[in-house]
Amino acid sequence: MSAIRSLLRVMTLRDAEAIILEAGKTPALRRRGQLEALAMPPIDPQLIADFAAPLLAPAEGLPQTVPFRDGEGSFAVTIDEGAAGMRLVVRPSSAPVAPVRLAVTPVVPPVPTTSAPPVVSAPPPSAPIRSVITPVSNDDSLRGRLAALLRPIVLQGRARGASDVFVSTAQTPRARVDGHLEVLDADPVDDDELAACVTALQRGDAPGVSADLALEEGGGRLRVSVFDHLGGHGVVARLICPEVPAFASLGLPPELASVIDHREGLVLVCGPTGSGKSTTLASLVALLDQRRAAHVITLEDPIEYQFRPRQGLVHQRELGTHVASFASGLRAALRDAPDVILLGELRDRETIAAALTAAETGHLVLATLHAPYAGGAIDRLLDAFPEAQQRQIRGQLALALRAIVTQHLVPRRSGGRAAAIELCPVTSAVATLIRKGELQQLPTVIQSGREQGMIPLERSLARLVEQGVVAPQVAKRFAQDHDLLAALSRG
Repeated sequence: MSAIRSLLRVMTLRDAEAIILEAGKTPALRRRGQLEALAMPPIDPQLIADFAAPLLAPAEGLPQTVPFRDGEGSFAVTIDEGAAGMRLVVRPSSAPVAPVRLAVTPVVPPVPTTSAPPVVSAPPPSAPIRSVITPVSNDDSLRGRLAALLRPIVLQGRARGASDVFVSTAQTPRARVDGHLEVLDADPVDDDELAACVTALQRGDAPGVSADLALEEGGGRLRVSVFDHLGGHGVVARLICPEVPAFASLGLPPELASVIDHREGLVLVCGPTGSGKSTTLASLVALLDQRRAAHVITLEDPIEYQFRPRQGLVHQRELGTHVASFASGLRAALRDAPDVILLGELRDRETIAAALTAAETGHLVLATLHAPYAGGAIDRLLDAFPEAQQRQIRGQLALALRAIVTQHLVPRRSGGRAAAIELCPVTSAVATLIRKGELQQLPTVIQSGREQGMIPLERSLARLVEQGVVAPQVAKRFAQDHDLLAALSRG
């Protein structure tokens, strides 16, 4: 036991992020994302077993993450199985940790007595601590430290109109402005503080695991991703406006507002990363709240815009805080009598299946999907399922889909970016193509379906060129059909 405590003292003195103790292997420190083996023999498996035994919750399997405190400080200990025995990953913890009494004799069944000193054990099965949740992950002081680290960078980014800011070990901070990466006039952040924040916020015990969270800083909310990389640690923060932008202020075509008139079905907002999908979706929810009283449940990772309902009721739930996953949160939401469900992203087969079920049972489901155009969105949904199920899913999509919106952000002549939209209402003709698997004909239907409310991407681009907002050569880079763009621009 004293040997383990000595190793914890070494970790503290060397300001390491973690120490890894695995039966039959040399202990290693993790510093700035790199593993450093200590100059000592492999650790005795019995030492690890004796240290871990009183910490483990017997009713729980492995891995487990539990608190531990001694004279050296507070720690979070992740206990798992290694190749030759137990494997421990011990991290310093800034959060208060309940003390654990360490037994020095074999553990025997407790004998009821009124004089025995209380033993603080791991939580009961009803509230297990799992390795995917680190005790310090939601610590307010830790979030405050990260916010303070980012504050000058975020303020500069907002002043420049940036969409994202980037902080990385030994690198000058950068910002994405109008889609381009720019160096900020700021010194590199404190690498030690960056390492401490990133390591404590990460989930799990393996290098390279990232974590997502939301912060309030610099006059608005941030959607933050923290991660390890070859050179150390990194943080990317998406800068979110303090208020949900009004639909009219985004320059979106008026026809797009019709998607929220549906009372049930699935509406997809698609586009590449950073194309403003979440902003468009938030503005549609705010517009819906102005038009009618509805119960809206959002499932987000993390929560970005905070809604202030006017007529209806909006309940926002965050992945990892209020729900375990999009799929489980969606199933739970169905029991809460929602009218509208906003789903941050369709990520996997289970979530897609749950979204289709919700859309088929009388709910309006608004969701984002990474896809460059309408046909690609349908292909992505189908590809999530094995081939044997795809015919069934095509049938469900044909019945449940109400509209597919694809959005791109195009650089303006005067700076900034403008939204170019492809809108594909799912008419009977579109539903037939989905059901038959003839998606190669979908662009033709969109181009010829103006009376049905179809808007080809090229029409949006041609309108921006005609208004002088976007240069013709820039519009051409985003068009799928250059001939159609040329014809619409001449018209």
